[in-house]
Amino acid sequence: MADSWSASSNSATSLKLVGPSSPSTGAFNPDFTYPIFGEAETIYGYKGLDIKLKFASGDLTTYLKVDYKEKNEGTTAKIDNVEASLKQFLPGDYLTDETAFQDAVLSQETSFRPLGEKVHSYTRSKSSSKGKGRAGKVGSAGDSLAEDDSNARVFEIYRSTWETRGFRELHRRMQIFALFFIEGASYIQEDEQNWEFFCLYERVPRGTGDEDGQTSFSWHFAGYTSLYRFWCWPDAARVRLSQFVILPPFQKQGHGGALYSQVHDEMLKRPSVTEMTVEDPSEAFDRLRDGSDLRRLLAPGGFVDGAKAEGKLRAPLDVKWSESERLKRKIAPRQWSRLVEMLQLMDLRPDEADQVKAYRLQVKARLFRFNKDILTQLKKSERVVKLQETFESVVDEYGELVGVDVEPLLEAAEMGNSGADVGGSSGANGGHADGPPRKMARLD
Repeated sequence: MADSWSASSNSATSLKLVGPSSPSTGAFNPDFTYPIFGEAETIYGYKGLDIKLKFASGDLTTYLKVDYKEKNEGTTAKIDNVEASLKQFLPGDYLTDETAFQDAVLSQETSFRPLGEKVHSYTRSKSSSKGKGRAGKVGSAGDSLAEDDSNARVFEIYRSTWETRGFRELHRRMQIFALFFIEGASYIQEDEQNWEFFCLYERVPRGTGDEDGQTSFSWHFAGYTSLYRFWCWPDAARVRLSQFVILPPFQKQGHGGALYSQVHDEMLKRPSVTEMTVEDPSEAFDRLRDGSDLRRLLAPGGFVDGAKAEGKLRAPLDVKWSESERLKRKIAPRQWSRLVEMLQLMDLRPDEADQVKAYRLQVKARLFRFNKDILTQLKKSERVVKLQETFESVVDEYGELVGVDVEPLLEAAEMGNSGADVGGSSGANGGHADGPPRKMARLD
């Protein structure tokens, strides 16, 4: 049967970072291979197909080996040429000789240094790095360890551009990870000069091999993000975060949030940058970004504390004030609105009928503006139902992220819902009595 000669290209392909000092070198599979092997992600013509792609964990020297138990020599159907398909997406200097690859691994262990400018370093606890999100909490033990602590894993972030010596060659090796782990990703053009990149590495001690007795290190690639700069008249710029990859051996340890937060910090330092946006984010990245942005806004003495002191987080939102705060933080308008709505939800009480109504009208007004082209095509009765359904879905999503039980709030909103909500008003807000926090954000 034809199916016995078919294989899932995702399952057949294994990826591995190879570096003797790295603790994160287990093999893993790609999430996507359709850019290489077609929409069906199926390879025909082999039994026991095994595609091994190995990468030297520092400079990403690439090795390819294609094995199979049997090839269908008797068919008249077209047999897929695995290496030819991959070759179009691999760097020109990829290796097929395993001895040459092992030599490259040993060489880069002592010779490789991350390219570009080091912009940040942080630590994670070895004992907590496997727990989902544990290392990503603000103020967690993993964040406070000194770099020379025996229980610390040290990570460093480096910024590069096309002008960084050697980076074009490195990028040609690492860009295939975008295809493997970002749905809809494609390779970027090297002749477009407005790109910049932030690469994440784990720094691992190799012993005291230097003549002066100092500890020497090796570096192991963990992920990267690419950003594109758009000029805005007359002399400002918007920056769009385009590709964002944390490799599976380093996932669920807080590294995505650390990389995103550092990139945001870098943009905040630049007077010419007015806003950082994200290109077509996945659901997983949306959650990462929401969590990181909320942590920033909830930091002691930061945005939330100041807004509460001024009574500004009550609905309806003071639009002029909100826009001023958004511009300070260089967050895109839709993302900012969502963040503020989450923060308002954390202090919303079901027994405050006027506040529940004002919040409902405010959120629905934004949803209507954002989906106006679709909603205005519906009959009024259908539009009201669809808007209410969308409102409930959004509030459910908010509640899950910030740890709020939204059922009482939705019931209160339903009781006060006239059935004709399509917008809300805006203006200055009244004061808000502060007290001990009743709800804590769940941001892992």
